[in-house]
Amino acid sequence: MNTVDLSPLHRRLIIATTLSAAFLSVLTQFLLITAFPKIMDEFAIDSTDVQWLTTSYMITAAILIPITAYFIDRFKTRTLMMSAMLLFFAGTLLGFFAPSFPFLIAGRIVQGIGSGIMIPLMQTIMFLLYPKEKRGAAMGLAGLVINVAPAIGPPISGLMINYFEWRALFLLILFVAACILACVFLFMRNITEQRKTEIDVLSILWSSIGFGGILYGFNRAEEAGITDAGALGSVIAGMLAIGLFARRQLRLKSPILELRVLKVPVFALVAFISVLSFSLLISTETILPMYVQNAQQYSAYYSGLIVMPGALTLASMSLFAGKLFDRYGGKTIAIIGFVLLCLSTLGFHLILELDTPFVMTIVLFMLSMAGVGMINMPIMTAGINALPDHLISHGTAVINTARQFGGSLGLTFIISFISRTAAGSEALDPSAYLNGVKTAFLVAFIFAITGLILSFFLREKKRHAGE
Repeated sequence: MNTVDLSPLHRRLIIATTLSAAFLSVLTQFLLITAFPKIMDEFAIDSTDVQWLTTSYMITAAILIPITAYFIDRFKTRTLMMSAMLLFFAGTLLGFFAPSFPFLIAGRIVQGIGSGIMIPLMQTIMFLLYPKEKRGAAMGLAGLVINVAPAIGPPISGLMINYFEWRALFLLILFVAACILACVFLFMRNITEQRKTEIDVLSILWSSIGFGGILYGFNRAEEAGITDAGALGSVIAGMLAIGLFARRQLRLKSPILELRVLKVPVFALVAFISVLSFSLLISTETILPMYVQNAQQYSAYYSGLIVMPGALTLASMSLFAGKLFDRYGGKTIAIIGFVLLCLSTLGFHLILELDTPFVMTIVLFMLSMAGVGMINMPIMTAGINALPDHLISHGTAVINTARQFGGSLGLTFIISFISRTAAGSEALDPSAYLNGVKTAFLVAFIFAITGLILSFFLREKKRHAGE
């Protein structure tokens, strides 16, 4: 690895290109949500089927993330970034021309492959381009990608769906992806250091069965109940596969996912806290639009609009928290962030009603996003900083796997309290749906309290000048 020869301008171009690619991949994960009704009409499918447009993307990304550390060690940065973007572009093209729902799912899976590579690669590049004393600010920028993209997806798609067909969303993604591909070709250089390593096929098999099986089982349980034989069998098989995967990684000299990084106490604690905060982020962003549409009976446009102020709050707070991290470290910032999340989730539980003013919901959401912005990237930076440079790629892979996998499970668990209220009813009852929303936010409050308590156990080495 040699980043010394890069000029400041070239560094900025590489960072901008990398962040743009990661931003697009996260944005795409949530962009189709407001288009679900039109997709259901065109392909004559129900709400259970259409949800797989999001689930298939998340499962694919969760499976690919553990393997990315191997890719980063094995392939040059430029080659890997080009390959990831080409796969993402191909998946988007397939989705745009999809003649049937299975083809649309296939397009989302190919998109998920590109996304699963891009996020850990982006974070590895950011960590290697910045010295330790400036990584907080760098990951503040990365926070704009991971935190803000899900929040602005619904407003963008809600606005476009009002005027165009759902395929226009794929057309927008195609245009942006083509521009990013051109930037990768022109500006990307090899940042990571290649090492001699081998891919372990059995590890990939166990991780695919494990992560895919558990996520599939939990999503099926949300639809059919935890006693469903298919759901229960999938979860059990997935857990056994995860156990075999972990056992194999600890025995291999060159594992595809270096689980030994979890032996570093700070990193292990950060990984778990990250799961809690990411669960709260995607759960709140998913619940509120549904509350606005199904309980308050507003249009899809308003359900997307409600998250915009929170997205701006998240953007500014991510940058601000990154700078604070460089000065004060992650513990204090994480504690403040979880206090804000506790207040907002409890506020949602106590205040939300059928006639709650729109402004009140927006304010609570802004408070929630301010808390998330103070947690996600600072806490991750604290964990990665506890690792030596040669384990950074493995650390980012582990923590992203935990966030994507654990966050998906957290989302499914929290959302299930809403889904149960509609079970067995022909027409959706706004009052019953509201009760489900309030219960879900009570569970989210428990998640936030847990994160707050764990944040007090964070231990960081104080950094001094010249250290």
